[in-house]
Amino acid sequence: MSAAGPSESAYARAVESAWARLLGRPVVLSPRDFELVAGWRREGYPLRVVLEVLDHEARRRGGRPRSLRAVAPAVREAAQTVASGRAATPRPRDSSAPEAPRAVASWRRALDAAPPAGLRDLLERLLREAAAGAPARELDDALDRELPLLAPDALIRAATEEARRGLEPFKARMDAVEHERALARGILDRLRDALDLPRAALSTRQGIG
Repeated sequence: MSAAGPSESAYARAVESAWARLLGRPVVLSPRDFELVAGWRREGYPLRVVLEVLDHEARRRGGRPRSLRAVAPAVREAAQTVASGRAATPRPRDSSAPEAPRAVASWRRALDAAPPAGLRDLLERLLREAAAGAPARELDDALDRELPLLAPDALIRAATEEARRGLEPFKARMDAVEHERALARGILDRLRDALDLPRAALSTRQGIG
């Protein structure tokens, strides 16, 4: 899934507003909740699905919804269900199920697109490790570490500017360390999106620290 639809700030504000209505009081997303919600958008989770899950979870618990972080697995499952064309009924997800094959196919296509030498070498190495059975999480961690060092400068500048714009409405709520962590995460996600390098393990964003 890829990011689409509302901008990052509009998506986050929509979730913030819906969450406030469910709780019956004003709500301001914390930096950790903002990064969680922004991560849903970057993974391509439709806003309507997120809002439906929040409403479902609130009704299931008698109008007393849990935290956003607690309902994140249900959001992820519903979004993946919709993406695969099945009926959208959230259910517990088998965390041991392999996530790598779909991402690895995208990584191969990115390699076929003749990326710069350093990035090409990285992708070749990661694809070899994937073929040898390396865990998806380890593949993601390696790509996260090295991609900002190997992506084209112009792409890094564009990703940085877009990430800064996305965080601007929430910057006042973050201290300097939180902002820099969220910015780094945003840049990385945008680089992955631009180069069609999805995560091998579709993990719920658990925050920025």
